[in-house]
Amino acid sequence: MKYLLFVWGWLLPLVLLAEPPLEPLQIAKQFVAPTGWPEMKSYLSGEAAGQARRQSLGQQIPTTLQRHCELLEQREHTAVVAVELRDSVSRNDFYLHFRRDSASATIPWKLAAIRSLGMTQLGPPMLKLLAEMPPAEAAQYNQKHPDASRDFMLGNIQLWIGSDANIAEHFARHQPEFQRAADLVQSRYFTPTLPDTALVRTEQAANADADVLAALRPLYISRVTRRNLGCANCLEFLIGGVTDNTVGLLYQPVAAKVPPMSPNRIIVMKPLGNGWYLYKTT
Repeated sequence: MKYLLFVWGWLLPLVLLAEPPLEPLQIAKQFVAPTGWPEMKSYLSGEAAGQARRQSLGQQIPTTLQRHCELLEQREHTAVVAVELRDSVSRNDFYLHFRRDSASATIPWKLAAIRSLGMTQLGPPMLKLLAEMPPAEAAQYNQKHPDASRDFMLGNIQLWIGSDANIAEHFARHQPEFQRAADLVQSRYFTPTLPDTALVRTEQAANADADVLAALRPLYISRVTRRNLGCANCLEFLIGGVTDNTVGLLYQPVAAKVPPMSPNRIIVMKPLGNGWYLYKTT
């Protein structure tokens, strides 16, 4: 008995000192820290393991950038952490997708994929061209594009290539207008009884409605749809993008009906309050 008590007394400090497994948010903070992380490879899987073979994301970016991590969602087997990198002139957003390895007790959570909005390199040249357009040329442009004027395109592209914080700020400033636009579109077109066979035709009619356009254009929204995210009961306010790399705002008051995030399609779904979300796809 004395021997057992001696062994237990020797092991007890080790048990008390054993740290619990790292959670996704903790792993994210380690991964984006400017210093190295010797244990990094043990916390990577899949494509993330191939992308970060020698250096963490934090080591690959300038040390002057501030790093902010936010846990967006943690389910039983998946989790998503949003990472904002910023300095005095710019902000960039990345999304870290985690998977839970139930076979590992010491390292259950591993970073599986790193995502950001793609194809945004086309935006700055377009923005520069529109911003430097002479007044006479801008007037001609507006005549040729009555539904997407120069001023609309300037605001729209700034949102498209802007940070999540910029989009959230834009939404916060105009939340009543966004809600009125959603109510208008739903009452006229996307009613609960709308059959799927009429979705395309109804969507075209909604985006050609003068009242709907008058509500969307000051908000720098390109169009409304219910078909991009695979959520029949959601209303999407598309800002822009190229091919499948899109950004927009989603309206769905019932949180349980909001489509889940994944590295293969919806790379981020950030709640903005009152049933509104910022989304990006890839």
